Amino acid sequence: MDSTTIRTRRLLTFATAALLVAGLGACSSTDSSSDTAEKSQSGPVKMEFWGWAGYEKIVDQWNASHPNAKVTFKKIPSGGTGGYTQISNAITAGEGPCLAQIEYQAIPSMLVKNTVMDITKYASADMAKYAPSAVSASSIGDKIYGVPVDVGPMVLFYRKDLFAKYGITKPPATWAEYKADAKKVAAADPSVKFGNAPSEGNDLAAYTLQTGQSWYSVQGDSWTVSIDNPGTRKVAEFWQDLKDKGLVSKSGNAWDPKFNKAATAGKVLTFVNASWAAGGIKSDLKDLSGKWRVAPMPTWKAGDGKSSSNGGSATSVMTGCKTPREAVQFADFLSSDPQAVKTGIESGLYPASKAGQEDPSLTGGDPYFGGQKVGDVYKASAAQVPSTWTNGPTYQQVQTDLTGAMGKGSLPDAVTKVQASTVAAIKKLGLSVTNG
Repeated sequence: MDSTTIRTRRLLTFATAALLVAGLGACSSTDSSSDTAEKSQSGPVKMEFWGWAGYEKIVDQWNASHPNAKVTFKKIPSGGTGGYTQISNAITAGEGPCLAQIEYQAIPSMLVKNTVMDITKYASADMAKYAPSAVSASSIGDKIYGVPVDVGPMVLFYRKDLFAKYGITKPPATWAEYKADAKKVAAADPSVKFGNAPSEGNDLAAYTLQTGQSWYSVQGDSWTVSIDNPGTRKVAEFWQDLKDKGLVSKSGNAWDPKFNKAATAGKVLTFVNASWAAGGIKSDLKDLSGKWRVAPMPTWKAGDGKSSSNGGSATSVMTGCKTPREAVQFADFLSSDPQAVKTGIESGLYPASKAGQEDPSLTGGDPYFGGQKVGDVYKASAAQVPSTWTNGPTYQQVQTDLTGAMGKGSLPDAVTKVQASTVAAIKKLGLSVTNG
């Protein structure tokens, strides 16, 4: 992960202890100073907001209706490609933004760096507006560190025409049915793959989330790392078996040229990913309009309805912000104002706002998917995401290590290796950690 900006081990331990027990905000001293600054604030409020999503129009909408609290948006690289480092460095230099876009899984690592502010007293009254899993992902214990913006409910994208060709009458409801359908297709044509195996760390995390088991937990003042848990191992062994049997492709995503080529040639039937992946299918596979459909993500147990989420971010208030109340008001506007939510949907975001999920643009038929009301599938998935997941303090390290290991060996071996490398990485931060 990016190097920490905490100056001493003592400060790092304090910040992490606060994160773990949720008894104190990791930015408690900042909260006090921000309260003082807030009381002395006079005149129009000016705030900077840094992010990489297409938020420009929403910022303009806010500024038009809030002349006394102007927000300036600065486009930065995505978090994992340098954005978080840029934010942390700016805060260390005393030149950081008041608000920033922070992915859910990155909130703990940003908290350990002392860059995000506890906004519980400003935001708690509005959290009922959002999907419970998104609220959980934006919080540490009973402290809130961001206002949820979007979620990535997982679904099964599938080719209706190719299902008919291979005698598959309905999309698989369970992973056992998924495997059986994959065998059926392979028996008819070994060159055709039913889907694609997870090839990135984020993918494996999303599949594990569906099992209800987490990669991290907290015991007292210590992290427990459980990447190599029964749920992850079940996922890894399932997909490795399908890969070994040649039933799915070893890699590929809706934005991957290999996947696009295979899809165009009718050589792949399904794709499991978040709702936002529809944008990649639509833009890269325009000629296949009307042939794709969307179904619920297959489950491990018939009828349990459990789904998952991949992606999504919150708007967090940064350490040093002198107007946290107004900052949270803007963050809530971005996530729940009807027009702002509609603008976000137009840019490809699936809202964490419950009301936003009822926007007419999401509830009508989608021509690309044959007129299907795919928003109903996304909404149902978003409501079935377990809230049992805990994000850890070394997000970038885990994603990098897992993606690398998954590309070089078997998925179960990758899980074992990254269990060890993650424990080592957390120890390197000076934090207490044990193997789960």
